[in-house]
Amino acid sequence: MRKTLVALAVTALVVAPLTAAEAAPSRYKVSVGSSDKTLDLTSDDGTNRTTVIKGRVRGGSVKGTKVYVYAANTSARNQSFRYIGSDRVSSKGRFAKKWKPRDGGSYVVKVVKRKGKGRAEGTGTTRVNVFQFVSLSNFYVPAASAGVSRVDKAGSINGQNWSTAYQLEPGGSAVFATQGFRCLRINFKIGVADVARGGSGSFRVGQASRTILAGSHSFGQSFIQPSTSQQKRMTASQPVTVSVAGNAPFVLGLPKAACTYPIRTAPKA
Repeated sequence: MRKTLVALAVTALVVAPLTAAEAAPSRYKVSVGSSDKTLDLTSDDGTNRTTVIKGRVRGGSVKGTKVYVYAANTSARNQSFRYIGSDRVSSKGRFAKKWKPRDGGSYVVKVVKRKGKGRAEGTGTTRVNVFQFVSLSNFYVPAASAGVSRVDKAGSINGQNWSTAYQLEPGGSAVFATQGFRCLRINFKIGVADVARGGSGSFRVGQASRTILAGSHSFGQSFIQPSTSQQKRMTASQPVTVSVAGNAPFVLGLPKAACTYPIRTAPKA
């Protein structure tokens, strides 16, 4: 009789094994957001350069335990996650970690609640876009441009020159492949080059059918630059083309754009 009962018990275990859900421990649930999803490292007043990664952990008693925060820059060649800090969880399961990124990029931020108290590790993610002004020289495409030369510090408009400058001959055009880095604002100086010693012409800065700024300029006049509203006409999806016409060369001085382009690390290809 005893042997029969043992055999029946073994049979029952074979017939009704534990399911994967029953065998695996419950997982912590981590919800994540941020106080600001769009940062600007080159803001004029120094604000909008930090954000708070915040959220909540659910799954039993978590008060006093830690969450660990990591960030991966998907705009960089190296997109591995890097540790940026930790925070203790409150009695309501909440956490908040202030973060000040040092480089531009589109970041995936991951928060990890490690396993413990019979529960499996839980993770949550959010995205933060970090913009900064970068020189358009990073995006210049020589093969798509014509009649263009670099004249850094030498090229001038009405006596003013810049550390980065291009000279465009009449009929010339310069192409900057800014797409892929979420660029949303552009700035530059443009006008007839002092080397012309006379003459005038017209220019257009645009993206396909979208015109950012167009106009005319004559030798001896002050340079032209886009207004704040014109700077924001830039779109992230198309390259920027600068073209000139007339009887005098133009200088394009200090061209730059606010993009998620990293300058401390190598950008993605």
